[in-house]
Amino acid sequence: MRRLLTLATLMLCVQYSPSAEEPAGSQSLTLHLFYSPTCAHCHEVRSLVKGLADGTPALQAVEHNLTDPQNIELMADYYARYGVPEEEWGGTIALFVGDRWWNDTDRILDELEAALATMTATGLSGPAGTGGGALVGLFDSFGVLTVAAAGLVDGINPCAMATLIFLISYLSFAKRTPREVLATGLLFAAGIFVAYLGIGMGAFRALQELEGISTASKVLYPVMAAGTLVLAVYSFRDYLRARAGCVGDMSLKLPKPLTRLSHRLVRTSAGPGAFLGLAFVAGLLISILELFCTGQIYLPTLMYVWGKEALRTRAFQLLVLYVGMFTLPIVVLTVIAYAGASSATLIKLARDKTAAVKLGMAVLFVALTAYLTIVSVALL
Repeated sequence: MRRLLTLATLMLCVQYSPSAEEPAGSQSLTLHLFYSPTCAHCHEVRSLVKGLADGTPALQAVEHNLTDPQNIELMADYYARYGVPEEEWGGTIALFVGDRWWNDTDRILDELEAALATMTATGLSGPAGTGGGALVGLFDSFGVLTVAAAGLVDGINPCAMATLIFLISYLSFAKRTPREVLATGLLFAAGIFVAYLGIGMGAFRALQELEGISTASKVLYPVMAAGTLVLAVYSFRDYLRARAGCVGDMSLKLPKPLTRLSHRLVRTSAGPGAFLGLAFVAGLLISILELFCTGQIYLPTLMYVWGKEALRTRAFQLLVLYVGMFTLPIVVLTVIAYAGASSATLIKLARDKTAAVKLGMAVLFVALTAYLTIVSVALL
């Protein structure tokens, strides 16, 4: 699994251009060897391949050095084309030729020569290419939309909005100028962004450690699936209550002690003389307090990203995307306040959208429950 994580890290921000495949039925073969120059056994395989290629006119050998990140994604695409189980992905060597693949040096050394003799006699060609990078296509089609939607829904949920509206109201009460309101709100948003990014990176690190403990993974995913199912039920009930006008009776909200503590932090940060200097710190601290509520979406989404191999390869970009979408409504609300909207207008705006937000949260929790359940069953 450590090798898989190394593969995932190196695959960040890489684009892939597919290579041509040999026509079906041709007796010429192209062998693709992926290797690491720091792997001693890899050089034994390279020597074997070179000797076979020199002695077999119908065989063309193409080497791909894994110190080049582009070749790492190319190797992942070959794994996908050949239908290799995901638990077999990674490592420092992989070889693909005809309809066969290997990722173990001993097996390559033992089996390759006989396999090539059979292939050159029968003219086997490789599996049909998926074209354009199957993993990237999956990511582009589903991953980015899911994560962006989760971040946006989390960002406009009442837990995240309430403290910002209180901050803007307090600044108005303290007779701050529009520019001061804008600066304070943006620094507050920056603090939230940094805090959530750090929390997400810590969560990914924890998941990385748990991956090596199969029992932990088998327990974690079912527990999280059950938790998101409960949250889906409560979110739908909150939606019904909000639609009926009973916003104060919702279940999924920040506990009163944490609400009072966050308001105390706002009053401290917005006090005379030091409000700009403390706004960023307040955003950091309040993010941690509100994780009790906003983390209901954040943590399952991180597990969704970590659980999908095609998304894990771009985990950091997806994390930045989520946190950016989470912070965006805070920035927009700050700009609206700077433009002259009163705190009463902002409160009404937040209340009017509460039912829709709660319904969106319920739908998102149902989707996450379904995915986490599928992963849980696969781990059995």
